[in-house]
Amino acid sequence: MQRDRRGRLRRPEQTRGLQPMHPALPDRWESRALRVAMSEDDWHRLESLIRRIASDEPTQARALGATLAYLMNHEAAAPAEPGPLDWLDWERRKTLQTLRLLRPGA
Repeated sequence: MQRDRRGRLRRPEQTRGLQPMHPALPDRWESRALRVAMSEDDWHRLESLIRRIASDEPTQARALGATLAYLMNHEAAAPAEPGPLDWLDWERRKTLQTLRLLRPGA
């Protein structure tokens, strides 16, 4: 007799319980439950992204993970948007713009 992952005894002809339901994760991968709420339109957009970006993944969970990783990498590569400007920053930009208008060759 063989034992399954939980230590239960299984007969040789009994395959249920001996094989995992999903393929094993690659090294350094971790699976976590994630609960997300968003509009129906946003869900459709996300599902479309999953089909476009990660259609070759063996499971839906891995496809979603690959899509989220792609989006995070894309976000990290994008330049950060400047925060709210201080009034001195606005004043400085206005002065520089005025100077450029007064001196067209500069």
